[in-house]
Amino acid sequence: MTELQRDDNFHWTGEEVECESGIHWAIAEQANGIVAIIVNSPGGVLTGKQVRVLAEIVGEDGVIKNTRRMASLLLIPKEKVGTALEQLQAVGLRVASLHKSIRNIAACPGKGFSPNSRGDTLGLAQELDEAFYATILPWDFKIGISGCPRNCTGVQCNDLGLMAEPRGKYSLWIGGSESGMSPKHGTLVRKGIPREQVIPVVKRILEIYAQGAEEFAAELGEGARARLYHVLEKTGFERFKQAIEEVLAPQA
Repeated sequence: MTELQRDDNFHWTGEEVECESGIHWAIAEQANGIVAIIVNSPGGVLTGKQVRVLAEIVGEDGVIKNTRRMASLLLIPKEKVGTALEQLQAVGLRVASLHKSIRNIAACPGKGFSPNSRGDTLGLAQELDEAFYATILPWDFKIGISGCPRNCTGVQCNDLGLMAEPRGKYSLWIGGSESGMSPKHGTLVRKGIPREQVIPVVKRILEIYAQGAEEFAAELGEGARARLYHVLEKTGFERFKQAIEEVLAPQA
């Protein structure tokens, strides 16, 4: 089994980001010369203190844009990037990844906020972020969590989607894609996954994904941007389903 590796040791040179593992960190100069930094915030949650720091970074007339994945995008002059990174770190914020790792985890407000929600979403998003932030992967990996079948986060349109069920369990979809010229829904793999097994199940999926991308590298093409659905097309759905069932077997 492929062993997952993590790397958040990127370096801002003053002109660009360097990272030995190849993860693309969300610090990039735009066409107009302004630098965009995407701030990692699982479920889109920020504290008041963190919001104040973001406002300080961009200044009174600066711009903060919310991305479709519930992260904050800061637009600042290049000469302010180094200081901005220090300010983010001081309040417990991290830079989001763009490619070759886990994207910012999207989650609806969940139980305790929405009257329709059947389970926790924001806490789970935080746990998944802590477990898999900066994990080195073949390309993008998007996770969405929804608290009920109203499905505000479109869990079927993510590489991996989780929907809360009653009594602390979750349904799981894999292989979706919300973007590109051929968006597609993922496949329902399993219902009734206990909360405590979500992290082990996601870990196994990431391992099979990385292993499959390596195994079928020649067919996928040199330098291929292999998303999970590309790998599923090569390995077949059953390989993932069997691996998930093996993780869950002791709990059956």
